[in-house]
Amino acid sequence: MHAILGYISAAGVLSVLAFAYRWFLLKTDVEVGYNWSLQGINFYPNFDLRNRSGSKTYVLGNIAYTRNSGKEIVTFDNKSIWSHELKPGTIVHLSAATVPKVNSMADCLTVEVTVRLQNGKEFKGQGPGQLRTGWLKYAYVLRQRIEKSSLPLPT
Repeated sequence: MHAILGYISAAGVLSVLAFAYRWFLLKTDVEVGYNWSLQGINFYPNFDLRNRSGSKTYVLGNIAYTRNSGKEIVTFDNKSIWSHELKPGTIVHLSAATVPKVNSMADCLTVEVTVRLQNGKEFKGQGPGQLRTGWLKYAYVLRQRIEKSSLPLPT
């Protein structure tokens, strides 16, 4: 009886680890980087979107511009990147429309940019002067190390 319980608990632990690993891969599949450009007195972001998945194609939705850790909404852009596809293993460079209420470089550095997919997932962008913090910092570092190693990532 103890052997059966041991096998069941080992299978449970392995399934939890497999689930956690798949969740980790989904959370780090898309990496969003951006910088700011100037058009007259208006600023707009240029995106560097990377799909690290080996098999999933993602369809972009909209962009949310916020401040103060998402507490203050600046605006949403529902047209600039809508329906662009991120095919597996690709890097896409896109420019968005100018952002209202962002009129100086100092304003740009306080704006947080989040790209949303059409399936509802969202990925916070990393722009100039913004360092990754918390668990995402370590998650992306771990993802890079796994990709550089000889461990195959599941598709």
